[in-house]
Amino acid sequence: MVSKIPNDIFQFSTASALMAGLAHNGPSCGQLPGYGSHGIGTFGSMNGELLFLDGKPWQMLPSGKVQPADPETSLPFVQVTKFSPEYEVDAPELKKRGLLEMFEKAGPHAGGKNSFVPFVVKGTFKSLYLRIAGPQQHPDQDLAEVAANARKWRLENVKGTMFGIVSPEWMQGVSIGGVHCHFMTEPEQGKDAEGGHVLDFETGDEAELQWAVTGRYHLGFPRDDEWEKLDLTADIAGLNKAEG
Repeated sequence: MVSKIPNDIFQFSTASALMAGLAHNGPSCGQLPGYGSHGIGTFGSMNGELLFLDGKPWQMLPSGKVQPADPETSLPFVQVTKFSPEYEVDAPELKKRGLLEMFEKAGPHAGGKNSFVPFVVKGTFKSLYLRIAGPQQHPDQDLAEVAANARKWRLENVKGTMFGIVSPEWMQGVSIGGVHCHFMTEPEQGKDAEGGHVLDFETGDEAELQWAVTGRYHLGFPRDDEWEKLDLTADIAGLNKAEG
């Protein structure tokens, strides 16, 4: 394994492979701490979303329920980093579409349209629009179809943590261009945590944004006949629609 440099991104498989329906095998949740502390991805057969926070993997099920992920569960697409914040600002009333502007305000070295930027938003959220995809209804069902049938819902006035990665648009199809993030609420007394893939959000009055700029990006590939037979020509429009 390449030594873990803070904020390097380790990725397995590609977004285009998910679009083509390849969502069966990959590294296990138990392997994630060997690559970093924070991450996002999906589970086998696209059965829910992964949120890897502070070295602990969580599985966000299609119901919206959040549970500790089984260490043996495979991840057909995942991005992991050893997150070490380089920048930190208060971020009240921050919206998803305002993230790049926040980075650019911090200076020319703080990230922008051509950088990978892992980030954490923590605190109060005025609103969130979430989605949970999956599972696949048959082994070759592609991401666009799975996402089209996904449950979507809104949360208001909650506390929680979001981790995500902003990827440059020129990497669309390999990564997921733009803002890709997952969120989970803080468990409250008598109430389970809830979370999912974030389609949109707005923070409340007490929110903090931390981020860093990635210096290296490592990509691992499946190695089997199914991978070699895929048409991995990027469906940019379909991927944009599927990931919101």
